[in-house]
Amino acid sequence: MGRLAEGLLRAGASVEIVSLNPRKHRMEMVQAPLPMQTVDIDTSRMVRPSLSRGTPFIVARFLSGAFREAIRAAMRRFTPDVVQIESPFLLPYAATVREESGARVVLRSLNVEFRIWEGLVRNERNALRRFALRRVAASLRAYEVRQLNTPDAVVPISAEDREAFRRLGCTRPIHVVPCGITPGPLPAKAAESGTVGFIGSLDFRPNQEAVMWIVDELWPRVTERAPEAHLSIAGSGAPDWLRRHAARQNIEFLGEVDDAQAFLARMSVIIAPLFAGGGMRIKVLEAMALAKPIVATTLGAGGIDVQSDHDIIIADDVMSFAGGVTRLLHEPETAARIGNAARITVVTRYDNDTLARGLLRFYESLL
Repeated sequence: MGRLAEGLLRAGASVEIVSLNPRKHRMEMVQAPLPMQTVDIDTSRMVRPSLSRGTPFIVARFLSGAFREAIRAAMRRFTPDVVQIESPFLLPYAATVREESGARVVLRSLNVEFRIWEGLVRNERNALRRFALRRVAASLRAYEVRQLNTPDAVVPISAEDREAFRRLGCTRPIHVVPCGITPGPLPAKAAESGTVGFIGSLDFRPNQEAVMWIVDELWPRVTERAPEAHLSIAGSGAPDWLRRHAARQNIEFLGEVDDAQAFLARMSVIIAPLFAGGGMRIKVLEAMALAKPIVATTLGAGGIDVQSDHDIIIADDVMSFAGGVTRLLHEPETAARIGNAARITVVTRYDNDTLARGLLRFYESLL
């Protein structure tokens, strides 16, 4: 989100950010390239029924009177032409924007959110949890469909999401903007031999399930074929039970790392197994920009225009996934070919400034 905002700034727009700062991910605000105002919120709190009537609890957690007032103040002072709302969780604030300004309201959608929860339902073995997840998924689906035409336009990250919104009934203008990055130089040092890496936010349920699958299903099969292989797992917010589970095997569990780029740079192979969720994995794009060969499930590479065995290896079952990892470890020429093609894909299709310029032209067309 920050990269796209900075890209809009470089493209010639005036940009300010008003953001919630949830306790779960609380950050101390430091000097940023853009004016930013934050409002603290505890998304684990109980929500008063008067605030959440007709809104699923998972969305109502983000309702805040203080945030509404911050939006009102920003509208009066900044008088924007376009207000970009990040995710359907913040769509309840669209009414506040409209009360205070004539700005176009645009939903920036990183996922079709209810699909993430439907994926969790499919993968959940516990009957009680499956029932609860199904209830959440159904309420979120009803909410998303009801809100589809609330904004003046929608900016999803993929053509697949665009088509999904159309099928669900969206009639607003839609402009696809993938997540972008600014490719930097290639790593100066060669990767460490035999290293395999996974990185992701480990307070995100689909990533927790991915780590469980790596530890229980994938890694024993990889080490059968490549005993010299070494696995490193990194990510913020890992619960203690996940750390204990990973400790059962000879796996390096780093938790949050200070420099994600340095972590990716020292790996020979990056893995991205995901079985629920949506959107795009930014860390996959960052690894591709570093010319790293990647093995991913179809969902793990979701939203990224890649072709298996050209700029990535796609594998959706454990045996083919393990085979892809060991192939890249044992065939350095193949790994280099796929990694180099991956970097070309990112440079030519996912440059952040190019994407931001296209988005700004779309916003100008709305006016």
